[in-house]
Amino acid sequence: MEARPAAVCGTPAPVPGSGPGRTGRDSPGNRERPLREPFLVMMVGDAVVTRPVEVVMERSVLVGVDGSDESLRSVEWAAAEAARRHCRLRTLTALPAPSPDAAFVWPEEEIRASARAVLDLAEERASAAAPGTAVDREVVMDSPGRALLERAGQDGTALVVVGHRGRGGFSGLRVGSVAYRVAAQSSVPVVVVGPRPAADASAEVVVGDDGSARAERVVAEAFEAASTGGGPLRVVRVRESALPFLPPAVASSPRARESGPGDGLALERAVGPLRARYPEVEVRTEVVDGRPVAALTDAARAARLLVVGAGGEHGLTRLALGSAAHGVLHRSPCPVMVVHTG
Repeated sequence: MEARPAAVCGTPAPVPGSGPGRTGRDSPGNRERPLREPFLVMMVGDAVVTRPVEVVMERSVLVGVDGSDESLRSVEWAAAEAARRHCRLRTLTALPAPSPDAAFVWPEEEIRASARAVLDLAEERASAAAPGTAVDREVVMDSPGRALLERAGQDGTALVVVGHRGRGGFSGLRVGSVAYRVAAQSSVPVVVVGPRPAADASAEVVVGDDGSARAERVVAEAFEAASTGGGPLRVVRVRESALPFLPPAVASSPRARESGPGDGLALERAVGPLRARYPEVEVRTEVVDGRPVAALTDAARAARLLVVGAGGEHGLTRLALGSAAHGVLHRSPCPVMVVHTG
């Protein structure tokens, strides 16, 4: 007998003909209040059957913008990613609170008007990159890093996107302090977008798997990114060996550089459950010898995204990121997603 879904509700849907109202999720009354004990109402023949369902909170991609070219490129990347994930885009610009000791303070309304102009420009770039994507805007009086981190911890934030560098800081630094702080401390994945043009969405996603138990979350985020973009995924496990310390004749031999069959099989086994969960993703695994940063950035030369893990909760940013994520942020040829596993 065919089961026909009637509605997703917070209170039981009426049996057809028993009442004039519509109590489904899209009814005006239910838009104004949260649903309680949601369930799916199905018609099985003439009977009404209910099944509990999980309510999926509307997700968003959060991007920080300060009007710089790099931040506007990050807005374009974030808008395209929000469209791929069917999320809203949240643009945020942060204004430092005026110091009471300052010799001159700009009127707050002028500062906010300037911030709104930045968000207007960001919305234009977002609309051009991903027409139809819903954009939310926010101006806050706070430091950019703290404002982004606070909102990263809010329900519904799926991803935070920042530019490599903003308007402030030292021009000689490869990665700005805001990007560093957010990547090191965010509770959700962070994508740091550099100055190079983004690759096509169908380009591959590259992820580093270090063989640890915590790597599963990192690889899972990479599968999700590849699935939304429609491109392939390459899972790279770097085997650090003693090659730099061997005599040149030995280190260059095929035998010295050949990974054992157990390495590849172990990686395939680790990826197996995620292959089953994402059957639409074309996956390639490889085990390479070398140093993690060099091997991963080399693998990502034509990628649209490089995904790395960061572990630990150390107070120092570099240690909180880990040496691999720290190095990749400086050298990657494409946007980098940092996923915390600690």
